[in-house]
Amino acid sequence: VQQIDQICIMKADGSGRKQLTHFGATTFYPSISPDGKTIFFVSKEKGTFDIYSMAMDGGDVERLTKGIGALYAPELSPNGERIVFANNGNGIWVMRADGKNPHAITFKDDIDPTWSPDGSKISFASSRRGARQLFIMDSNGDNVEQLTDLSNMGGRSTWSPDGTKIAFYRGTEGNHDIYIVDVNTKDINKLTNGGDNLGPSWSPDGNWIAFTSFRDGNNEIYIIHPDGS
Repeated sequence: VQQIDQICIMKADGSGRKQLTHFGATTFYPSISPDGKTIFFVSKEKGTFDIYSMAMDGGDVERLTKGIGALYAPELSPNGERIVFANNGNGIWVMRADGKNPHAITFKDDIDPTWSPDGSKISFASSRRGARQLFIMDSNGDNVEQLTDLSNMGGRSTWSPDGTKIAFYRGTEGNHDIYIVDVNTKDINKLTNGGDNLGPSWSPDGNWIAFTSFRDGNNEIYIIHPDGS
């Protein structure tokens, strides 16, 4: 039987895991709305990678985009008004929460956008200046600032709830680690050491970073404190 990526949910301690989608094609890139009521995600169910929304119980599935490109990494803004996402090869885009008025705010090879906690900034990864690095910009696409100058950068990043730090991953194939960069000083701390760690996501209380790791031989979800403990 072919295994297809689906959206699942579980409690923060790993219990109560439940599969929410049963699509016939790749379904991934979930993000939960700030009010905790809606999940936004991407699926190739209709032939192209489009953005969908659904309730936390898996009901009320709605397709929000159609025919504007291969779309990834949707995320609702903190005020609940706009969704940011990557349009493959065509920059970072935003649209209204109902899918209306989709438009580009960058025009480079930019990926994996995510809102700052106050909605004023967006972080993203880009190869616009050579090797892929982590950048931040204003929510309208202005004032782009490069945060990192490192080799083998990944894509996904996540802001600390106080907006002062961003966690990301980097490393060679099969040997990625989780790092934190200070938005103001650009100081960098390494949190993990080995295990091929990817996709960090900061908890709303600031006390944990969730990530995936192959340290036990297959891909599982782990949590770590921001100090590495």
